[in-house]
Amino acid sequence: MSHGTNRWFGLAALLLATFATVSFSAPPPLAQAAATGPIDFATVPRELGKLPEFKTARPLYGLFLFGPRGETRVWAVLEKSRRDTPVYDVLHLDVNANGDLTDPGERFTSGAKSGEGRPETVFSIGRFVQPGTPAEAPRVHTDFSITWTPSRVSYRMHWNGGPITMGCYGPDGESYGNFTADPKTAPILVPGHDLPFQFETWLSGELARGRENSFKVFVGNRGSVRGAFTTVDDKFLKSDEFVIATLIYKDQTGKEKNVRYELRERC
Repeated sequence: MSHGTNRWFGLAALLLATFATVSFSAPPPLAQAAATGPIDFATVPRELGKLPEFKTARPLYGLFLFGPRGETRVWAVLEKSRRDTPVYDVLHLDVNANGDLTDPGERFTSGAKSGEGRPETVFSIGRFVQPGTPAEAPRVHTDFSITWTPSRVSYRMHWNGGPITMGCYGPDGESYGNFTADPKTAPILVPGHDLPFQFETWLSGELARGRENSFKVFVGNRGSVRGAFTTVDDKFLKSDEFVIATLIYKDQTGKEKNVRYELRERC
């Protein structure tokens, strides 16, 4: 089961449930050392500095947050190389996080190609030095790319040259994220492994009594809106590390119970 990316997968069977809580059986070292609380997206500044002269009347905005408190803001803005093209084939990325998207080296281009029968542009940023990290020991993310299609925008990188982080995902294929035409509503993405990992369900729906239920989760960081989840891949945890789902339900007498499930399958 690939559906375009790797993801965590598990089965939870039987009874009545309205929700499940999940936690790591053995959190990886990066998660153990992460910050203690989530980012308050409502307080994240959304002002931009100097912008280029756009060819399109509708540029698309997205915002990446880096750092243990999300203190470093990196804007990504998609536009078109000419007014009559149907694809977004230009990316402005605030590589140095100063809010000025006209600086040298912050404009990327991509030729359109067909991906699964639809237009697609892939912007290869490659080596990305995380702004705000020490010059003598910079944090360098590799193979950074951003992909545009008419229905969604996604990204992928090797975090600090190692494990993969990627997005934007939602609980089903119809809710995968896209950039917006207004910086005030732009999705905020939190790539990487600086924060305690969170979970997003995928094609799980509501659990139903009396039959086997499929319960799958992404593992990673929540963004500011539905469809802005960033995830690790299926190789991030060691083979003996897995996600635990605790199914909380009421039996026929109304007594609350819980059952633990180990989500060991991956795809």
